[in-house]
Amino acid sequence: MKLVKNLLAAGLLLTAFVLVSCKGKSAKDMIVNKWSLTDMGGEGTKGMTDEDKKTMVGKVIMELTKDGKVSISGMGSEAKTGTYTMSEDGKTLNLKQEGSAKEDAHEINELSDTKLVITEKKTDGMKLSFSAEKK
Repeated sequence: MKLVKNLLAAGLLLTAFVLVSCKGKSAKDMIVNKWSLTDMGGEGTKGMTDEDKKTMVGKVIMELTKDGKVSISGMGSEAKTGTYTMSEDGKTLNLKQEGSAKEDAHEINELSDTKLVITEKKTDGMKLSFSAEKK
């Protein structure tokens, strides 16, 4: 009987260990990455030509760091920098360009270790899809 209790206790401890170690990352941890633009669409792109989109896809890189900094390169000669915050529920990404007083809110449509899809919360919301660059 004691052997059964010990085996059961060991099994429960092993199960608890597996569950804790398999726990997924939080949204705030997953967003910290270097993201490459893979697609863009939505109302906000209606005024853009396919050629305009092609010049941005694969060239625009958005890097979000753990300390709340953002850097976006590939849209001109120098990177645009600023800060970001994420809502507590992990559904909104707020970006603020350095030197600007306004913050742009983006709905997080999808977030994983490899993919980020956001939509501007403006009426002409542009939908941007990114893939994580290999670390």
